[in-house]
This record gives sequence, structure tokens and C-alpha cells, in this order.
Amino acid sequence: MNINSFATIFLLALVSTQPALAHSPIQGIGDFYNGLLHPILVPAHLLLLVAIGFFGGQQGLDRVKPVLGMFTLATVAGLIIAWFSISIEFEIFILILSAVIGLLIVIKPKVSLFWCGLIALLAGFLLGIDSAQEALSGKDKLVTLFGTSIGINLLALYSIGFADYFNKKAWQQIGIRIIGSWVSASALLVLALSFSSQA
Repeated sequence: MNINSFATIFLLALVSTQPALAHSPIQGIGDFYNGLLHPILVPAHLLLLVAIGFFGGQQGLDRVKPVLGMFTLATVAGLIIAWFSISIEFEIFILILSAVIGLLIVIKPKVSLFWCGLIALLAGFLLGIDSAQEALSGKDKLVTLFGTSIGINLLALYSIGFADYFNKKAWQQIGIRIIGSWVSASALLVLALSFSSQA
């Protein structure tokens, strides 16, 4: 490939770009699947879902069962507000909550049901309200938000189940705590980078 053909391809790639959106859908897979995959494709959401799931699994399924409904209701409430396209950026709050929950996983305290519920409500609401995709409207947006609610709850349940399953032996508990430290460190790094780029 010579330099002229490379330059032509490069210029065509620059001209054919589309605007970058923070929560843009993937073309061609459908609205429901865009919503279903949305929590996986947004790093801050994935960090919070792993953190809330591992925190719940570490606390024990019996302690967390009453809180799961609260998490789902808070997620739905946030998604309903997201339907109205609130254009406030909530990613910083999601990252702060991820860092705090990651630290709670590391120190492994026994948290009361009230605080578990409050953490679940806050996490679910923030995940829901930050899930609006700017490029969609009408029925497409509704189907996407429905898929997002299913994706958020499935990821939270799988994370809780994973952490509960691997919370039996001492070496497994250490692994869960290490993952909590990684979540916290990742969230703090992204926060530091976002604050340094604003300065």
C-alpha cells in the first residue's frame, strides 16, 4: 500500500465519522438488545454493578434478599426519569458510589439492612437515571430502556450470585476483596482523570 492510498483511506475515514454520544446505540442489533447490552458497554455502570453485586454477595443472600426488590424499584424509577431525557451527567456520582462500595468490599463490615437498602436504592436509581440514550426517542427509547432494566437487574443478580458462591472459603473471600479493591481503584482513576481534564 503506497502513501497516497493510505492518505485517501485516512481522509475518507475522517470525513465519514459520526458524532460521538456518551450513550449511543449499536447500529443493527435492535433497540431491546441495545438496552440489554447498555450496562455492559458503559464502564461506570459495569463498575457499579460489579460493586453492588459483590457487596451483596459478600453480605450473604439471606441478608440481601429483601433489598433486591428495592434495587429493582429504584432502577425503574431512575429509568422513568431518564425517559424524560434529563440531561444532567450522573457518571461522577456513579463512580464515587462504586469507589465507596469497593472500599466496603475490601474492609468487609457487616452492614445493617437499612444501609444495605440505602446503598441499593442509590445504586439502582443512579444506574437507571444515567441510562438514557440521547439518539433515541419515542417507542425506540421505551424498548431500549426496558432492555436496560432487564440488563441491569440480570447483571446485579449474577454478580450477587457469583460473590455468594465464592464467599465460602478464606482464599475465595480474599479474591472477592481483591476485586473490590480493583473496582475502587478503577473508579478513583477515572474520577481523577475526569477532574484533571476539567482543570
